[in-house]
Amino acid sequence: MIILVINGIAYKALVRFSVIDSTDLVKTATKKHNLSPITSVALGRLLTGIALMVPWLSKNDTLTYIIEGSNKIKYIAAQSKNNGNVRGYILPKIVDTITNEKGKFDLKSAIGNGTLKVVRDLGLKTPYVTPIKLISGEIAEDLTYYFTISEQIPSAIALGVLVDKNGIKRAGGIIIQILDQSLPKKDITEIEKKFKEITPITNFLEKHTPIDALKHIFGKKIEKTETHEINFRCSCSHQKALESLKLLKVDELKEIIIKNEIVEVSCKWCSTTYKIKPEEVKKILEEKNK
Repeated sequence: MIILVINGIAYKALVRFSVIDSTDLVKTATKKHNLSPITSVALGRLLTGIALMVPWLSKNDTLTYIIEGSNKIKYIAAQSKNNGNVRGYILPKIVDTITNEKGKFDLKSAIGNGTLKVVRDLGLKTPYVTPIKLISGEIAEDLTYYFTISEQIPSAIALGVLVDKNGIKRAGGIIIQILDQSLPKKDITEIEKKFKEITPITNFLEKHTPIDALKHIFGKKIEKTETHEINFRCSCSHQKALESLKLLKVDELKEIIIKNEIVEVSCKWCSTTYKIKPEEVKKILEEKNK
């Protein structure tokens, strides 16, 4: 199934937006990493958040969101490129479900205290890294806080992953940003009111489309929309797996050769496993000894 993120502008280009039904994206990630329900929700929300940014990335940009937690969920990473490729992972993969008083997944408790790091790689020597403390752990609120504080862009973000006994039922997200403070207060108030009416976003997407969400919030104020295809696609390869073995010490490579066994190298981003033959390891050792 084709996954599309829809972006555009409204209110005479004073507002921009991006919205996605990310159900199939989150299903793919959950299956690849074999996640538990609460880790599916956590990674799914961050993946959805990074997918929303695809239309706003330039050709050579790579954007990465990293959440480091202090409780059961220790690490979540999601990355996107302008070509629509998105990938991500979470550690640990399996975590016992924690629910709040409403019976919903309690990501705040599962993640605990921590930081959100936004890494922008523009193809230069050094990426730009902006860290902020988590204010919620629910992810959408943390990303909203980042844009407001670090980039001075007033934003509204909703991210959701709905899980039932069969797995991922629905996932989606929307971001709205006020690009110019000249937008009248009454218009901002109207946007805020309409935004609240479509949240939780997963409940809205159960019966409506992403376009319906935009029409509900902006109506005739929408001036332009575009679509971008999104794929859960990693840049790993057999060759990169070989390169990773070159980081091992000579003695470690010799030990592998003595065992004469196939070495398995797994990609953290997509859980793909590459099988490295003994003769390939020998070749790496020979190159090191030159």
